Amino acid sequence: MGFIIKNTAGLVNTRLTDIGREKLSQGNFNISYFQVGDSEVSYNTLPTSYNQFDTVILEPSFNAQNSSGIPQSNKSNVKYPYYVDGGAGNTYGIPFMDSQVSPVFNRAVMRGFFTGNTSADTISWSALTNNFYAINANYVVQMNSLVGTNKITLISNPSNPDSVREPAVGDIITIYYDGKGMDDCNCLNLPTSTPTPTPSMTPSLSPPSGTTPTPTPTPTSTKSFPCESSTPTPTPSKTPCLTPSTSRACPLPPPPDCLVDMSSCYSMLTYKIVNICLGEITLDRPTPNFINVTSVCYGRVIVYPPNMTTIYDSITPSRHWNDNVINFESVCYTDEFDVKVWNMNIPWSENPAGLISSISKDYTNFGSVAYLGAKEYFGYASSSGQTDSSSAYYFNSFGDKITVKPEQQKAIGIIHYTNQTVDFFYGEKFALEPFDPSNPADTTGEARNFKVHIPWLMWHKNPDCCNGQTFWVDPPGFEDLNLFQVQYLQSTKNVDMNNPGMRYYHLWDTNANANGIPNRVGKVFPDDKLVIIDDEEIIAAMSYKSNRNWTIPSPKISLITPNTCGNDSSTVTGILTGLTESLYVTYRLSNTDLFTDSLHCNYYSFIQGPNIDCSPITSQNVAVRFGGEFGCLNQPFYPTTTTTTSHYSTTTTSTTDPISTTTTTSTTDPISTTTTTYNPVTTTTTSICPIYCDATQGFLANKFEILCQKVVGNARPNSSEWVAIDFTSQLASTMVNGYITQEGLTGNTFVITQQEYDDAPTYNLNTYIPLTPVGYTGTSLNFGDEYYFYGSLETDIQATIYEMKYKINLGQAEFQTTSNPTWSSGKPSFVSEIGLYDSNKNLMIISKMQSPVLRQGIQQFLIKFDI
Repeated sequence: MGFIIKNTAGLVNTRLTDIGREKLSQGNFNISYFQVGDSEVSYNTLPTSYNQFDTVILEPSFNAQNSSGIPQSNKSNVKYPYYVDGGAGNTYGIPFMDSQVSPVFNRAVMRGFFTGNTSADTISWSALTNNFYAINANYVVQMNSLVGTNKITLISNPSNPDSVREPAVGDIITIYYDGKGMDDCNCLNLPTSTPTPTPSMTPSLSPPSGTTPTPTPTPTSTKSFPCESSTPTPTPSKTPCLTPSTSRACPLPPPPDCLVDMSSCYSMLTYKIVNICLGEITLDRPTPNFINVTSVCYGRVIVYPPNMTTIYDSITPSRHWNDNVINFESVCYTDEFDVKVWNMNIPWSENPAGLISSISKDYTNFGSVAYLGAKEYFGYASSSGQTDSSSAYYFNSFGDKITVKPEQQKAIGIIHYTNQTVDFFYGEKFALEPFDPSNPADTTGEARNFKVHIPWLMWHKNPDCCNGQTFWVDPPGFEDLNLFQVQYLQSTKNVDMNNPGMRYYHLWDTNANANGIPNRVGKVFPDDKLVIIDDEEIIAAMSYKSNRNWTIPSPKISLITPNTCGNDSSTVTGILTGLTESLYVTYRLSNTDLFTDSLHCNYYSFIQGPNIDCSPITSQNVAVRFGGEFGCLNQPFYPTTTTTTSHYSTTTTSTTDPISTTTTTSTTDPISTTTTTYNPVTTTTTSICPIYCDATQGFLANKFEILCQKVVGNARPNSSEWVAIDFTSQLASTMVNGYITQEGLTGNTFVITQQEYDDAPTYNLNTYIPLTPVGYTGTSLNFGDEYYFYGSLETDIQATIYEMKYKINLGQAEFQTTSNPTWSSGKPSFVSEIGLYDSNKNLMIISKMQSPVLRQGIQQFLIKFDI
């Protein structure tokens, strides 16, 4: 403990004593009395001209009173208190409580893997690739070398000289298939090296005679990595720093600001490295087939760590003591360590359609199963445990609202900030105050500042397809709809929590449906400081194993009487014969040739059979229709070049003797005349000859299948019992270059009949995406293995300060006489300390003045203690 520094300390310095902390821990904390004193003022040792303001005062002590027992006990109460009345007797007054609650707001920095000007109407995004974010971003792949296998060869194209290490088995690897990999990366703030000077001649502006300039190096294959077994590299542990340094070291220079320019118009897929051998990397599943793109197309490769603790959360905070010895100097600034990314886990509570559990590992073996309890807690598993003031829902491609019950929610994406840092970077909760149009200059704390950015997402609700998508709790432009409304999740088992319940807000995009309402995609729980994505198509796009970064829309399904469309069947018996039968419907767009296969549509449509008791209704078929939300569906196109050449043809005309069949020429007696003319002939040749990277934007499909399963009543579908009905032939007239178009999908009604259902093969997802086999123990990637949120999050934060405020009122005729033995009556007196006591007169709080305060007239001291 030291003395109060006058020019930096507050006017009143307050501390909770040891006994106060003990009583607080026991729930026995109370304030009943106060004392004021001048224990550190000496009145008779200096001349009257001395300014007592200059007197130094001790800092308030933690152990002004404790109950540790002899010899540790201490009681440093107010040594020389003032008397309430007169010059003797009672020294305790009664304080008045005036506690207050004060919310405070701040703005957290945007954390995540991407950066851009988020206030712009159209955000130009870049991926952050320095060693705070990526293991290595110094490689590309030549796209036309990818032919649909799981082998890739990396080509060196350095951008960050400060990479963490080379790729290793178990790493996560993301490939941007935009074709721009050779020139999409740049670094700023590169470390400057100081070369050793060498003697040199006077520089010349031109090369010496007889020399040629050094050509720009071309990309070459990376050096050969040693063959590795399919075992992830163990996470290195951080060496504890136990030896205190003699002085504070200069901060290390920040890593380079390395960025990869990106566009969400192209496919971007994430894999796991399962083997490395001699420069060839084996991935967990095949890449797309880009054999037809030009040789100038390169995809940037970014390697990420296999787990959170490799680089993102690599420092374990040290305690303030080691082996019961206080050792503050060995704490290595752990409170300054900033984890720059958010976590994400996707727990599945049922298998995706087409997963045959006897062949492939089911959802109980997926990653993130440990988060299924959170899925239940936040109301996404069962309806019996809670009620909800709203619900999870989405709009299909015709703008119809589709409600998803908790039992129907196959998976959720939980975005959370879980790490070992000791700082509360996000305060006590997300700040979600209403937008105040009357004060546009200061928006701190407003919900409109909360944004979830997914820059790589090709969102089917976005008519532009490109530029990713930002989601809001208070989306701009929709103020008249009152979308920013608090909702509550309430327990059916503990009614005491239901006033009001668990608070949350819906998460929205900014793309209006036909009804003018944008699309909700999840919930934000501000008090838990997490986001839940419940739109199951976005969940599919965020799942590495789904093999796509695009979403596809939900169709509209309806009952239809057999043979009313002329394209279903000749039978009059429909697929659904009554109310006890129902049909689940989804679909998939596949590639049997180029590009890649991916997960089917993760929206499941449900329809119940007809009530045949209502004449003349009979059994019904099911009609499937699509609205125009396939903005990212594309067809391959190659630019053409036209070459025009001219040449001359020779024409010969002869006049001959009727007897002769031979044409001759004589200089004396011509028998025939020959005339030769030259006629220019122009030939135009058109060839497919791209001269630049022709990587196709969006995604491609040349096969369309409807997946369906008939169930009894409201039973959930069995993942092994879906069937796949091929409707590609119905789209033949609208295909372009053999590829499906949006016009074909929206211009047709697809009817599911009993005959087609019976004839359809069982749907096996493993045919399209390699799933993890039952019993496999090697390195693999499965659904739910995601651990980081590949996006960025912005929010304002809030904390609540609860102030214990006690008013110490000194009346005109009270507390005029001090017990300080150096003071004499008639001289000015000063106050240097205030003690607050409980009902047993234990010193709970001790306050010290920065400088002694003259006691005069009516005075009030305000003691504040924040908790």
